[in-house]
Amino acid sequence: MSGDTRAYWFIPYRMREPELIEEWLEAQAKRGWVAERLVWLSAIRMVLHRREDRPTYRYAIDPRTFPDAREDALLTSAGWEDIGPLAGKDVWRVPYEGERPDFLYGD
Repeated sequence: MSGDTRAYWFIPYRMREPELIEEWLEAQAKRGWVAERLVWLSAIRMVLHRREDRPTYRYAIDPRTFPDAREDALLTSAGWEDIGPLAGKDVWRVPYEGERPDFLYGD
């Protein structure tokens, strides 16, 4: 790994609760380490990239069992970005200032 990337192993297996993973990703982003794009292997080895701007992101692990294109379009139009899969669930993020936004699809 270069000085601009860090790898973390087995994150969804070490942190079983989606909320813990979301909070961990958000804390890493505030430190300048951002999950830019997740791939199917990210559940085993997640790579974070260094960002000097240290963005404030709200990450959300999608609780929907069967997401569909119309619902995904609603999320996208609300400013959310699908950054990829993590252990079979889509991970979304949105930059924000002020109060941490709620995810549109909760339990």
